[in-house]
Amino acid sequence: MIAGLFWASPSGLQRRCAATIITSNTLVTSAACAKSDYPSSKYGQGGWRIVTDADARYQQQPPNTVQTYTVKTVQVDECGNIAIIQIDGTLSFGGALLPMFIGANTVQSNAVLYTFQTSNPGGASFLSLTPGVPDVCNQYLPGYASDGFLCTQPVLGQQITSDYLGGDPIIGISSQPDGPLAVLVGVTGLYYSTLPASQNATLNDGTAYRFNALAAAHVNAIATVAGVTPQSLVSSGKLGQ
Repeated sequence: MIAGLFWASPSGLQRRCAATIITSNTLVTSAACAKSDYPSSKYGQGGWRIVTDADARYQQQPPNTVQTYTVKTVQVDECGNIAIIQIDGTLSFGGALLPMFIGANTVQSNAVLYTFQTSNPGGASFLSLTPGVPDVCNQYLPGYASDGFLCTQPVLGQQITSDYLGGDPIIGISSQPDGPLAVLVGVTGLYYSTLPASQNATLNDGTAYRFNALAAAHVNAIATVAGVTPQSLVSSGKLGQ
């Protein structure tokens, strides 16, 4: 489900953020994560790699001996803050390495949502998320819903200073005829804070709302990169009542 997006340069592998597996050759993350100008200037010329190893995918500097997958293309949508990654080759699924279906339905206010805050140095930190009240969310980002964003309320444990790039999967529990199914609702995005120091990620604001890329809004683009039909990627089960 979760891989790591790394910058490979002469100085080694440097972790940038998480990438969620959609198909054997396609993953998604935030646009802020997948822009190469910063890692290139900091670590030197190189290129993106995907790491799926259970431990190395969360490490900031894994050993160079770890298996990597070369990134073939990165389609960055800065307006929607999502990036679609295509690797050169295919992933072999099995065990914990599995693709995720995309939740196709509207996210209701009582939907059960979770995310893995993979920027946590101790590994993946499991957080519960609650959709924001539309009137409040619109004060921060007017028209967010029609622009393909999912607004979530502040949660205990959010860390703007270490998690400002986003890119982690937002998972929903979708009702199905044969039982619940974990689906990809979106990708964590940017925090919106009224505190100036939080806007450049130097101060943590525990009251900041977050605007995340809604995966369903980009399913056609994801399917095009993956070379499959949009219908094959989605789950139509309800997210909340």
